[in-house]
Amino acid sequence: MPIKVTVGPSGTDFTGADDLVIQAAIEYVSARGGGTVEIKTGLYPLSNSVRLRSGISLVGSGEETVLKKQPSATVPLTEDTDWYESRVTVSDASPFKVGGGVMLSGKSPHSGQEQVTITTVLGIEGNTLHLQHQGRGADVPAHVGNFWVGYESTAATVFSLVTGNWIHDVRVANLRINGNRGQSAALDGNYGAAMYFQDCEQVHIHNVHVESIESDGLSFQIVHDLTVEDCVFEDCVQGIHPGSGSQRPVIRNNTVRKCRNGLSWCWGVKQGVAEGNLIEDCETGISIGHRDTDNLMRCNTVRRCSKDGLVYRDDPPHQAAHNTVVADNLFENIGTTEEPGVGIDLAGPANGTVVRGNRVCCTQPGLMEAGIRIGERAGTVVLDGNSVAGIEVEVEDLRKGN
Repeated sequence: MPIKVTVGPSGTDFTGADDLVIQAAIEYVSARGGGTVEIKTGLYPLSNSVRLRSGISLVGSGEETVLKKQPSATVPLTEDTDWYESRVTVSDASPFKVGGGVMLSGKSPHSGQEQVTITTVLGIEGNTLHLQHQGRGADVPAHVGNFWVGYESTAATVFSLVTGNWIHDVRVANLRINGNRGQSAALDGNYGAAMYFQDCEQVHIHNVHVESIESDGLSFQIVHDLTVEDCVFEDCVQGIHPGSGSQRPVIRNNTVRKCRNGLSWCWGVKQGVAEGNLIEDCETGISIGHRDTDNLMRCNTVRRCSKDGLVYRDDPPHQAAHNTVVADNLFENIGTTEEPGVGIDLAGPANGTVVRGNRVCCTQPGLMEAGIRIGERAGTVVLDGNSVAGIEVEVEDLRKGN
């Protein structure tokens, strides 16, 4: 029978209220074959990520179990760090602590592109931080991760709050995650998030409330068979960000509000289902594009988004979001009076798109300029049984000959 331990400020198997005690409980349970780490009611300030292991269920006691990121600090590097070195020298080491998370970021001196490594401080000598990983990070080829002075190289106390790499069969449920937006620096959703998973399988997220983070609420890359349901994501950069070849995600019955993008299918996500979600008060409700094929979006409500309800990004034809189904959704009051919006914008050159049984409506005159727009580069589209109300242009087809 799987083991179960409790974590909390008092009267629990593991006593304390920070990332260290939660991590200790996870390692203990993992070493015994997996099981449940139950976090009792309380506020748990995080100075580093909570890193899951295979076979672990991380379960809170509801909304009153709060994992909250500590305020961040960002300082410049004062010496070069090469990809093979596991130390950096900074202008001021006082914001860092042994065991704390650190993000190295800057421009590659070779390509000029952004580069990011997130790791842990293992020791501090003067203004030198000794790190768990080399500058290239874990599982990265040689000669990547040279952080040199003069290339905007910094170290910051920034990290994902709950994360997992190369793990399987994990669960996160019944807790709240607060990213301390306004007090913590930005974290690009390709490198981290409130909840961030990479190279994982069989991840189940249920009844988690993510709020106030200068990053994505949930980002997962190369993760197969992830289910996220009955969660709330609000005041994030992107609410839910499936990406990098993830297969068969199920995104069900979640609420996403006050984000830049509510749901952003990002890159090569296939055979996914998004159903029963409420997305409101975002800029773009749902975005889909680069090789995001064979996905189903049904029975979602998208309302009061300032730019688009659903947009197919304008990628090259061989990289477009082919063979998708958009069915039985509601798109309501999309756009602003200054920049009227579109409910469903098929801008990209996708083929095999089925748009069936959707309702697009507007209760504010002039707020929306079209219910459904088919872009001039769009491929084959089937429109069946959709209804448009309160919008002057119901269907706008910009393809030649239409």
